[in-house]
Amino acid sequence: MKTGSQWIVACFVLVCSYAVFAEVIVPNVVGDPYEENREYLTIEGFKVYVLPVQQYSWRGYTLEQREDERLRAIRKVTSQLKVAVSLLPPDPINELRTRVILYMDDTCEYGVPTEPGKTVRTGKVYYSPLTSKDGSNRKLGRVTIRCYSAFVHEYPYKGIVLHELAHAWHDLFLPNGFENHKIKAQYEWSKECLHSQHQSYWKTNAGEFFAEMSCAYFFRSKDVPHTDMSMSEKNKSLVNLAWQDPPKLDEFDPAAGGCTDERELTLNESEKFIDRKRSYIGAH
Repeated sequence: MKTGSQWIVACFVLVCSYAVFAEVIVPNVVGDPYEENREYLTIEGFKVYVLPVQQYSWRGYTLEQREDERLRAIRKVTSQLKVAVSLLPPDPINELRTRVILYMDDTCEYGVPTEPGKTVRTGKVYYSPLTSKDGSNRKLGRVTIRCYSAFVHEYPYKGIVLHELAHAWHDLFLPNGFENHKIKAQYEWSKECLHSQHQSYWKTNAGEFFAEMSCAYFFRSKDVPHTDMSMSEKNKSLVNLAWQDPPKLDEFDPAAGGCTDERELTLNESEKFIDRKRSYIGAH
């Protein structure tokens, strides 16, 4: 039988073990305009606001079924935050925890009717700047996830949250935010010179370029280049330097001139690289 002192020692060891293996990170988003009015969840060290389901009929779902969709959306966000936290550099992740909130609600927007008398309700996932409640110049950001059911069923890509956090890093921490001239210059060159046979989403604008290159570099992108194995060396260098804390974009020189500096990877070439990687992994 343990004595009192032995029980104290055992409890101390247990507590210390928990502290080592299950660190609890408490979000501290100074200036958060929502914290006085709403409760939030802490997921992977991020503040996540989850609003109740809307009280209206939709697609014949009962309120209980829609609440289940809400819980499934929370689980999906949790899984995606785990991906982002495990793959993005730790120091930038800690910085993002202090400046970014996630905001989930059940607002579903009407789309184009597919049949007479019927409408399609869709969701959105997007990043936007957030004004600090104290009126300071401290910039904050918000990742919004709208329509629980749409998020669960219509967004299969597992890097959505990572993509939005890349937008947040770009806006909040890179010099001049979305107006960073080096990212814009590299985007223009890449759009002109790389993967001209593909209509990849990153060609939309410099912001989507940086977010998608970040996904490809740290995880995988839905579009070409899918992974870092298919990225140009210049774009890999850009992402690597941008995700330092503090960022080191002063060391980056955007590609300039014609399209002869770097070889464009075709889809077939990309697949060859991926096959080599798979063969290597299989052999080891």
